[in-house]
Amino acid sequence: MGQTKKLIDCHDCDHPVSPSASAYPNCGSKVPFGPPVLHRKRPPVYNIEARNDRNMVVFAVTLGGLGAAYGFATSAGPLSAALLVTSYGMLGVLVGVPLAALFNVTRRLWR
Repeated sequence: MGQTKKLIDCHDCDHPVSPSASAYPNCGSKVPFGPPVLHRKRPPVYNIEARNDRNMVVFAVTLGGLGAAYGFATSAGPLSAALLVTSYGMLGVLVGVPLAALFNVTRRLWR
């Protein structure tokens, strides 16, 4: 005898939907079973990707700017200024990106 699957109501439009559906075709709901339920002790983190991207840009621009300022301050002439500003600025960006990634990964450990 075959098993029949019991239909459940869609979270968005309350029409019956199969439990094996990944999206409800009539209303277009991507979560017909409702939003995912997280553990009650761990609150959801909203917009985390945007915060990670912002931290990455802030770290890279800040350390790149500090490196460029250091290169300009230690230069002797216009040609060496251009070379040192570019190289120290790039070095600041190359150091800033891994630092931002480390900050983004370890940020939630202290909460």
